[in-house]
Amino acid sequence: MQNWKKALANARPGESKYKLLVQAVAADIEQGNLIDGQRLPPQRQVSDALGISVQTVTNAYKELERQGRVRCEVGRGSFVSRRTSERVASSMLDRSEQALMDFSNARILHTEAHDRLWRQTCLELAQEPDQPWIHAFRPIAGMQHQREAAVRWLARLGMDAGTEDVLLTSGAAHGIFLALATLAGPDDVVLCEGLTDHGAIGSSQVLGFTLKGLEMDRHGLNPEHFEDMCGNERITALVCTPNLNNPTSALMPDERRREIAEIARRYGVYIIEDDVYGPLLAGQQASRPLSHYAPELSFYCTSLTKSVLTGLRIGYLVMPKRLALRTESILRVNSWMAPSLLGEVATRWIDSGEAEDLVQLQRQLLANRQALVEQELGEHLIGNHPYSLNSWLRVPEGWETDSLLRELRRRNVALTLPDPFVPPGMPRPRAVRLCVGAECSEAKMRQGVQIVRDVFGQYPKVHDF
Repeated sequence: MQNWKKALANARPGESKYKLLVQAVAADIEQGNLIDGQRLPPQRQVSDALGISVQTVTNAYKELERQGRVRCEVGRGSFVSRRTSERVASSMLDRSEQALMDFSNARILHTEAHDRLWRQTCLELAQEPDQPWIHAFRPIAGMQHQREAAVRWLARLGMDAGTEDVLLTSGAAHGIFLALATLAGPDDVVLCEGLTDHGAIGSSQVLGFTLKGLEMDRHGLNPEHFEDMCGNERITALVCTPNLNNPTSALMPDERRREIAEIARRYGVYIIEDDVYGPLLAGQQASRPLSHYAPELSFYCTSLTKSVLTGLRIGYLVMPKRLALRTESILRVNSWMAPSLLGEVATRWIDSGEAEDLVQLQRQLLANRQALVEQELGEHLIGNHPYSLNSWLRVPEGWETDSLLRELRRRNVALTLPDPFVPPGMPRPRAVRLCVGAECSEAKMRQGVQIVRDVFGQYPKVHDF
């Protein structure tokens, strides 16, 4: 605590002691003086050593937790924690490794049909004499005919919108960030599922709002807990994924969507709906988007990345009418506009029906792989769906989650820890994510899943280093 004491000793008159303590602890973490997983001194001990109140220490620890640098566990204490952006890089591999069966990244399956269509479209675009998508730098919201195609795609997903309500974004993650940036800042509380996409957690650390998780069951977030939080705190927004939650694959029924929309309307809470997996379900289930039931309060975002082509990073964000200008201005500052070339490819595939053909192909491929996972790992499955990119697996008794994944890596199989999906203050589940879109043959997929099955069926080593 020497650096902490020195920072407080050099405080200028009027400087906030808790902020100085936050900066000192953060500096020790950045410099490696405090390592990931290390337990911080108890708050009373810090208070006595530094000559400050326990409340000041509590405020500092809470701020460090909000920033993602510390995790606080009831009954155990406070521990150094890498930020979500850093944890994701180690939990979901950034680079492919030869001989590794990588089930850590949620991606769709890539086929020769994807390559043929991409090459054909690029050739057609290159041969056209007039190519406005190459030199366009406005409108910021996207070219008019591209937004019109977006409206047609959204209608297919059960979401009604006018072209003036839609922005083209660089994928769904970008759209969700724009919605959060429109609504939330350091004084705001945003709710999410108890297991949520890591992008929402990372956005809270960038934008400074407080993110709190809600209890979940197999159908998604618990409406009673949502209402209880709204009744007891000033909540700005709810960000959620009703269709095939990442990582659990939970699918929210229509009745619950209506109930959540009504609660949001009653308390004036905005809804940010991540429907990146919606295209995989369109026409297969009756539920309309959650945003359909409270459009005046809702941001709805989808994209083609998780259903049509991985590299087609084009998203469509539907905004409440009264916030459309504000969100568009944030897009202007954030990235000016989405790439018009990718927007043009998406538009042509939507209009020709080829986007829908690739979705149909994806459903078939995913269903085959999910059936394989269910066959080999059915007793360990907590959540899956025929059209989901993920299978959510219970960690067997006797195993620690980290040890289990290390053993799998030794056998050249990579799965994802639960850590990137756990909001601050929520318990870490004994579960891991297996992504079925791994870029490998069906035979290789079966081999990898069988390795997972075999390791799950064993007891761990006495010592695991």
